[in-house]
Amino acid sequence: MLKKSWVVVTAAATVAVSALAASSALAMGGSSSGGGSSSGSSSWRIVKQLHGGSFADITAVTAVGRNGGWAFDGQSSPAAWERNGSAWSRMPFPGRGGEQVAVAAATSASNVWAFTDDGQHSRALRWNGATWSVTGTFSRVIGGAAVLSPRDVWVFGQPLIPGQQLGAWHYNGHAWSQVPSGRGLEGGSALSASSVWAFQGTDVAHWNGSTWSRTSVARLLPARQFLNDPAVTGIYAQSPTSVYAIGNGNLQDEGGPLVVLHYNGQSWTKVAGGNYGYGTQPLQQLTSDGHGGIWIPAPGFNGQKSYLLHFADGRLTAASLPVSSSKIAVVTVSRIPGTSDVLAGGYTHQASNSAVNPVAVILQYAR
Repeated sequence: MLKKSWVVVTAAATVAVSALAASSALAMGGSSSGGGSSSGSSSWRIVKQLHGGSFADITAVTAVGRNGGWAFDGQSSPAAWERNGSAWSRMPFPGRGGEQVAVAAATSASNVWAFTDDGQHSRALRWNGATWSVTGTFSRVIGGAAVLSPRDVWVFGQPLIPGQQLGAWHYNGHAWSQVPSGRGLEGGSALSASSVWAFQGTDVAHWNGSTWSRTSVARLLPARQFLNDPAVTGIYAQSPTSVYAIGNGNLQDEGGPLVVLHYNGQSWTKVAGGNYGYGTQPLQQLTSDGHGGIWIPAPGFNGQKSYLLHFADGRLTAASLPVSSSKIAVVTVSRIPGTSDVLAGGYTHQASNSAVNPVAVILQYAR
């Protein structure tokens, strides 16, 4: 249910499964295929299933400490689920009809953020440990965010729609302000108040505490050819000398191929690639594997195979999942702090069916 083509948000981009089909898939335990060996073949498992009609999908997840976290379900009216160890409980959430939570992030149990998107507008909501409140509204669409503290938050736009650029906005604990040098930026990952990363098109961008500067990585992306549009689709900053970016050829109808880029503190290089299709909608939400590598969701589109990719030790591999790659889409990942465990979210669906009773799923990886 990759619900978002960036031009239209529709149920036609939704793929589905009945409860019976989901149960059968779990019992059979399919594995991913196509491009890369398996990674963590028996370690990913589904820990929560949510049946929510035509729009069921875990669209964003964030871990909070070793035992906490949040997951957000649905597009027609988002619901929030809080993690307490192995249990997930639904919590009151001021979601609106027609919107979904595009991205979530947290620094503590009392500083959790969710950013919504209804296709034209966005809202920023914060959990203070007791209640959710709206901290800001936007007349454009948020696609990425970076949270450093309750008084240091960045949001970035989804891919360009003419006249609809959000760019980079910053929250100082009192008000949101647009940063002129961040015009058009998408995605986002922060190391500190003076080191934030984002991207736009074939550029990566860095905030040094006072301005955004951009570097072209076009030469490292898949080659431009007929009916494709190579671009950066995700970014994750691990340290000043280790930043990852994901590029996609965006080949029409098929998407891909996908490349992994790395910054070592001085220059960008291409470190891996694979013939994986779509994975750009929503913008890819990367996370650390706890050992210097990263997890990369690459959800399919309209029945295409979906992958959860792992880059480590110079190799890009497709993880084996508890449901066949033709019957599951993983769209969001978040490492559990202090561990190598990872939370993920998405939905299961029938291999050749769409918009019929998808099942939202929360997954967990444990070594």
